[in-house]
Amino acid sequence: MSKLLPDFDELLLLAQSNPKKLETLRQEMCEELINSAPHEKQRRLRGLQFQIDMEREKSTSPMGACIRISQMMHESFDELRIHLNQLSETQSQVKATRINTNSGLSGMPAKVINFPGD
Repeated sequence: MSKLLPDFDELLLLAQSNPKKLETLRQEMCEELINSAPHEKQRRLRGLQFQIDMEREKSTSPMGACIRISQMMHESFDELRIHLNQLSETQSQVKATRINTNSGLSGMPAKVINFPGD
């Protein structure tokens, strides 16, 4: 990204004196970030940005928008956690099946052979 985010005091002053300019800056920086992403990810990012913008529009206060967007993020992380746990369980099951198959535990008892001299 070529544009640097102004420091907090500058953003605060901009929010108080010229909220439209602050909104324009936000939109430009979001667009720049999306454009810098790999092409195959841009459509998804635009979709997420649309959802965020709609939540901001629907909210009656900035805090309400912040809370709703935070909930969206937590829901997304929860879905990711569920999928990662399912993947981990599947891999554990595959590993256990391989161990059982390779060690002769696939339903047939193993025959123990004594070494000579024992």
